[in-house]
Amino acid sequence: MILERASMASGLPISTITGRQRTSDVCMVRWAIMDVLRAQGMSLSAIGRLLHRDHSTVISGLRRVDGLSGHEKFSEIRSSIA
Repeated sequence: MILERASMASGLPISTITGRQRTSDVCMVRWAIMDVLRAQGMSLSAIGRLLHRDHSTVISGLRRVDGLSGHEKFSEIRSSIA
């Protein structure tokens, strides 16, 4: 499951990834998950349910991904979970 792979790659527990915390490290992991799942064709609503977020939050996260393409940590996490 993608949450387990993201947890292992980032060192964050799944409860933190799906929880309320909004630090940059946690958000970056969520954005990577959103990006991978959307590339696989998952709907915004389904991604939101998986991460305990609204679909509009997923849209916002996917917009952030565009600015992170050159960020080393983001790229590392994304490649680990893809």
